[in-house]
Amino acid sequence: MHLAADPTRDLPGFPRAGTLDHVDRVPPSWFPRVSSVRRKVFLMNRVRWRKRLILAVKVVVAAAVVWGVGRHVLRTWSDLKRHELVLQVSPAYLAVSGLLYLVGLTLCALFYDDVLKASSTPIPRLAAVRAYLISHLGKYVPGKAMVVVMRAGMSAQHGARGATAAIATFYETLVMMASGGLIAAAGFAMGGPSPLATVNLPVLGATSIPVFQLASLGSLGLGLGFLVVVWPSVFRRIALVASLPIPGAGPDALPRFTKRLMALGLARASLSWLALGLSQLAVVRGLTPWGYRELLATYPLVVASVALATVAGFVIAVFPGGLGVREGVLMYALGPALGVDLAVVAALVLRLVWVAAEFVAALAVGPLASRGDIPPNPLPQPSTSGSS
Repeated sequence: MHLAADPTRDLPGFPRAGTLDHVDRVPPSWFPRVSSVRRKVFLMNRVRWRKRLILAVKVVVAAAVVWGVGRHVLRTWSDLKRHELVLQVSPAYLAVSGLLYLVGLTLCALFYDDVLKASSTPIPRLAAVRAYLISHLGKYVPGKAMVVVMRAGMSAQHGARGATAAIATFYETLVMMASGGLIAAAGFAMGGPSPLATVNLPVLGATSIPVFQLASLGSLGLGLGFLVVVWPSVFRRIALVASLPIPGAGPDALPRFTKRLMALGLARASLSWLALGLSQLAVVRGLTPWGYRELLATYPLVVASVALATVAGFVIAVFPGGLGVREGVLMYALGPALGVDLAVVAALVLRLVWVAAEFVAALAVGPLASRGDIPPNPLPQPSTSGSS
């Protein structure tokens, strides 16, 4: 380990260390100068070690993300190989699916930026989108906390408060889940003739229930539940209580949650779900010779299935990235429209396409900050409270 040299050795007339002069004949006038120089050396060493620590943390986070993504891809590929289905794979449509997925993510990233813009520490839009896209890879690390850590850390590099970025991440996610539940409810209601599921009820006994109607009601309940949580006055109270243990997360760290901001988020998220549904359709078209008329006929059901599957994967926050839960719901919901085998393969291929798209997006936007392509942070806006 390199140790900083004695800052006093080059001062003219100062006694050399290791001699009696060093002990007995130090001029009193030197003490202020020595103290100041040593303080500066200490601060320089502290900054140096802090940079090394930050670099080490980044390496650990990157390794955890790569491990999580790799494990996820291998598991999905293993599941995919179990289904021996003769398919006519079209790479072009799979690429279109990936692009549509990134369009949907970017719409959500814009709302994340909208939330930060409603705070006292806004950041450039490109910086917000970059942080959002790269941090999405963190969801494959078990625990789901890595998304918040990565996004808040990258946003803080451009002037956002870490606590504000974390709160904005939670709000954007919950608004997307609220929109997803409502979109799923509408999509299943327009899904056409529904298959029947037989359930044993305590009083009625064996009863046949339309699957789509049941899914629509369940999705509506989820959507309304999340809508209550993201209501401005409600979420502000939740955020204040939840942020108490977080250093520097006082009331001034909260964005200005308003009904207008919530409505903007619901609109952006709804367009995002429509894009994600098109992404699933592009995968189906990339695996089968289906015509556009057949694809469009299943579009409401496909959008509803993708939305409900994602919301269910979020609610059951046990597996990384909703692994297993999302695919299971998607396979079951798409089965009546696509057939069981095709629904299973389409759900698994969609997961691989989305992981690949997230990885490519992270590689594309990652170098932007180092090249200086992101403009300076805008002037902070004054913070006001209220939820009008």
